[in-house]
Amino acid sequence: MRLTILWMVSASFLPGIQIRGQKRLLAELPSAQDELNTRRLASATSFLTRNYIASRMNTLVIRQSCLSCSSKLIHRQHRLVDEVLWGLAPYITVLLQRGTPEETSWDYTLFVVNDHLAFKQQPFTFSDEMLEREFFFMVVVTELQTNKSILETAGLVIVSNLHHRLINVVVVAQLEDGQVDTYAYTLFKKNCTPGVTIRRINYFDLATGKPKEAMPDLYPVRYGHLGDCAINVSANILPPHLIYKPHGGGGGGGGVGPVPVQGLSGIDWELLQLLARALRFRINLYVPSDTSQIFGEGNVSGCFAQLADESAQLAIGGLSGSDKRRWQFSKSTVYHQSHFVMVVRRDRYLGRFGPLLLPFRGKVWTCIVALLLLALVSTGCLRSRLGLSHPLENLLLVSMGNPIPIQRLPGTGFLRYLLASWLLLTLVLRCAYQARLFDVLRLPHHRPLPEDLAGLIRDNYTLVSNGYHDFYPLNQTRHLGESFAARFEKVQHAGPGERFTTISLISSLAYWNHRRRNTSQLTFVREPIYLYQVVIYFPRRSFLKPAVDRKIKQLLSAGVIAQIARRYLRYVELVDADNDGIVLRRITWKIMAGAYRLHYLALALAGLVFVLEWLSGRGIGAGRLRRWMEWVQGRT
Repeated sequence: MRLTILWMVSASFLPGIQIRGQKRLLAELPSAQDELNTRRLASATSFLTRNYIASRMNTLVIRQSCLSCSSKLIHRQHRLVDEVLWGLAPYITVLLQRGTPEETSWDYTLFVVNDHLAFKQQPFTFSDEMLEREFFFMVVVTELQTNKSILETAGLVIVSNLHHRLINVVVVAQLEDGQVDTYAYTLFKKNCTPGVTIRRINYFDLATGKPKEAMPDLYPVRYGHLGDCAINVSANILPPHLIYKPHGGGGGGGGVGPVPVQGLSGIDWELLQLLARALRFRINLYVPSDTSQIFGEGNVSGCFAQLADESAQLAIGGLSGSDKRRWQFSKSTVYHQSHFVMVVRRDRYLGRFGPLLLPFRGKVWTCIVALLLLALVSTGCLRSRLGLSHPLENLLLVSMGNPIPIQRLPGTGFLRYLLASWLLLTLVLRCAYQARLFDVLRLPHHRPLPEDLAGLIRDNYTLVSNGYHDFYPLNQTRHLGESFAARFEKVQHAGPGERFTTISLISSLAYWNHRRRNTSQLTFVREPIYLYQVVIYFPRRSFLKPAVDRKIKQLLSAGVIAQIARRYLRYVELVDADNDGIVLRRITWKIMAGAYRLHYLALALAGLVFVLEWLSGRGIGAGRLRRWMEWVQGRT
């Protein structure tokens, strides 16, 4: 009975409930116009992804978020994602991500959100290894926008993205009439004011679904065109990477304002000029007076201090990217490599031409002196018995390489044999001396130096450096907070009993020796400390890093940087010593330049004397000239 009553009551209310449910369902179902707009938005999204992302990456991550959305908007987002998945299946792999904090970001990510607040609340996690990577975001806003709100929505999304130090972002939004617009931004505002300018980069045709404007790239800011705005650059003077020769012989910078660029040259400076032309920015160069060092977390000086307080946007000048403490800043791609070596002074035994004073040693000199004494005794004895004239004078003439007059030649066969033997001995000695002279000009005659770091420590060399290093004992290190040139001078002019060493790039040492090739005695230990990688430094997560990296890679692949480095490092001669520590250098005209100058001077003097003798035999005043020449000959 009770069941019958319940059935009758429910039957009386059921038609009303069904009618209200049908009305609510019809109200929440999208209309034909909404379905068309969803397909247009999905088609535009698929077109952008297929043409600008699939060509660079094989995986696309899709994230969805809808805050306080109606069931109608949720249905629109689901339909949009389904349409995108269906359109991208043949071209790219798609990974659906929930957006939990444990998940990290990928290179290319497609965000489907209802508004800017939903994008702002997206969780982003980056490991230390991924902070230097370049990420690309495309944000699709599913709420329909008005002509006034679409620019504001795109701007809020882009600003939220920039708060994460991610610069590559594009916003896809749809107007109420169904038109799909694509928005991006440019760095700096009018008159190079800091900020961003939001602009529409493309829009799609309602009928064909194709973009109305040609668009070479989906992310125009990635090329880093800075609109000829000024960028503050901090420079570390380190030849040959950055050479500064101020006009008027001034100091090497250290002032408050920017330094003039007329006296700048070097590998890094030419690279910076190429980057400025490619990325369209002007250079304000600052040279700090302090050395550029990183001592620890938050403890920096020089160029790194200017990067830390954001007074400079990048730093150049032979800065290394291999230090373990350099994680505090962002670094560019390595564009040059050099060895970091220990610099020592070469000490000669007897100076450069000392071996010419003592060309032979030991037994050779004993034999020469013995033969000379024998010749003197023999000629003295023979003079008393045979009545020779001018014996000692003839011996001296022959020893000096001069000929003997015919009338002075001995008449007997024994004396002729003795003279011929002495002439032969003199010829042998002269040839040996010339060979010794040739060796002196070719071979370095230095005291043996340590071959590695352990040898320097064992021989008690004192390291002169602008800081303390873990590879050298502290009790053998002397802190000298000056430039590398001052440390080179300290090692160069050390006393006879002092043993100093310092650290330097092998290219910087070669530049120093080239500039002082007549006085420098510095060389390097054959075992390098480590491979020095030269980079450009930026503040952490700088917007300039991706564009600069891209341009450096293009210059490296084209061989431009190698050509620049070859021009500045043409004087670098790396010595690959053999087991004896001696390497024969190539014989060039520079080695015999002094001998050539003396020869040319002698020829010029002989030619002058010939002309004077020719003039003394003819013309007016010939007798006076002849008497003057006879007087000069008599005086000399």
